[in-house]
Amino acid sequence: MEDILRYLEEIVEPTVKDFEEHPASRRHAFLACVTVFHGVDYLVYPKTSKRERLRGKFRGQSPDFAIVDDVSHAFRHVEAGKKPNLKSDNVISRPGGLSTDGFSFFNVVKGRVVLSNDQSIGLLDTVKRAAAFLRKQTDVVQT
Repeated sequence: MEDILRYLEEIVEPTVKDFEEHPASRRHAFLACVTVFHGVDYLVYPKTSKRERLRGKFRGQSPDFAIVDDVSHAFRHVEAGKKPNLKSDNVISRPGGLSTDGFSFFNVVKGRVVLSNDQSIGLLDTVKRAAAFLRKQTDVVQT
């Protein structure tokens, strides 16, 4: 196992923090997804033949990791999956604005990046959970 903890600390966590500071940015969403997804490479290095098996296992164990995988591949290849599961155009930014709660109080609503086919999926929270899942795997995965 190459230094996954160093990769998480130096690459993943700062990239997720950047996304947190720009929650409506598709670019930051993509970069965060790519860095989290590629943690798999660090977990299996140098035995890269195990990568696809581990990727499939993680997709099955973590719906968040599966979404991160799909988003990172959709942006890189325009679409993810053979059907395709997701196209890059399905990852959309919802800018912030004002909303009322019915009692004449206004709250500032931060923008966010969501999937057009399920806008309840906020990518920032998904990326954070997937990164936490990946961190837990550092104790579990044996190469």
